[in-house]
Amino acid sequence: MAVPVFLRDAVDKVAATFFNTSFGRILAVLPPQKIHSKWNSVSWAAAVTETVLVAPDGDGSIEICDLLITAEKKAGGSITIHFDDGTYEKDVVKTTVADGTVNVSPSFQGKVQGWQSAKLYYTIVGTYVGSILITYVKHNKANSLTYANMAEENGW
Repeated sequence: MAVPVFLRDAVDKVAATFFNTSFGRILAVLPPQKIHSKWNSVSWAAAVTETVLVAPDGDGSIEICDLLITAEKKAGGSITIHFDDGTYEKDVVKTTVADGTVNVSPSFQGKVQGWQSAKLYYTIVGTYVGSILITYVKHNKANSLTYANMAEENGW
């Protein structure tokens, strides 16, 4: 005798769903980053002054899920990606492109999240060709720490 089982989320009471796949029926649990992430990309062929890559909504924050960076070799060139709220700044990536091409593709497994109101900027020094692709999740203010709290929590 088969006994039906229903899994419901405790918060929104939505029932979990089984998926039919080539492996049979499965119940998949996915993190919010896999369901709710968005992406943006930029390319350049010349130097770029500090420019917003992603901005939070209001006093929320940005969590980076994936980051892909490619760039040609260029003497004296550099790529910087950093969080900045107008008062505090913290680098995420800072690399030179003088000795060879740049190919960076970390898939963040930990929580790489900015603080309240911090935008994610990129700056390109030198004239060369490159691109950045980012996937991210926007968090609301309630799920975002202040810079002081973030600094304390991470030991900055």
